[in-house]
Amino acid sequence: MAQDAALSLARVSTDRLEQAWQRLGALPPKTRVDDGQLGDALLAEALEPLLGQPAWVLGSLVEAVLAERGSFTPPSASGPHHGSSSPELVWSRDTGRRSCARKTRYVIEDLFAGASNRVLIAGYSFDYATDLFEPLFDRAEALERDGLPPPKVRVILDCSRERLLSGDRPEDLARRVGQEFMRTCWRRDSLRAELLYYKPSAERTEAGRSLYSMHAKCMVVDGNIALVGSANFSNRGRDRNLEVGALIRDHHFVQSLLAAWDEVEGDELAALD
Repeated sequence: MAQDAALSLARVSTDRLEQAWQRLGALPPKTRVDDGQLGDALLAEALEPLLGQPAWVLGSLVEAVLAERGSFTPPSASGPHHGSSSPELVWSRDTGRRSCARKTRYVIEDLFAGASNRVLIAGYSFDYATDLFEPLFDRAEALERDGLPPPKVRVILDCSRERLLSGDRPEDLARRVGQEFMRTCWRRDSLRAELLYYKPSAERTEAGRSLYSMHAKCMVVDGNIALVGSANFSNRGRDRNLEVGALIRDHHFVQSLLAAWDEVEGDELAALD
């Protein structure tokens, strides 16, 4: 490669960068990008060291350059949100007049009520969360009435608190956790859920102890907004405990979070039948 071509986007016009950003955004986030997918020889030359990386990585770089030039405009609110915005504080207990935090319960309800394509929820505890998914069930049924498909829902469960019984295999513990989740939380047949569990959390020592847990508490809705925080999805976590979280609309962060779960899935997540 010529010396003056080394990763220099300064030579690429804003119009061409915007077109490339749109092409990258139209690809599945994990697609490994080659020069043909960029559709621009000059841009491919400038980005040659990064070719082969996922589309969201290159898209993030191009977006950052556009933002620095002061010309980046996020898409309309009706489409995927690729722009950045400040995180929104989420708080489980009631707040006073000096705080602009939103309550955890209401944020979760709003996220479920607006879901259209897919939902990922990973939680350590769903204790007594009999009403947690009601807004999501309502949303799925409303979409069906409009002739639209329901969101695809994936739920990742922890098994570390399930007690080991005589003769239990890890899969037996996981199956009981899944059955309890379906009994207490998934109370309508109008929407399907794919259940997964964190495999190390179902393993036990000879003394019956669990050495690992899936302690994450997060939601990702439609691939463009995430809720991450300390609150479990239990009644206590949503209403009574003192919990703090962040509602994040930053496209880069959300795609990184989804990619991290994809990495875990290969070795440490398993589907519950």
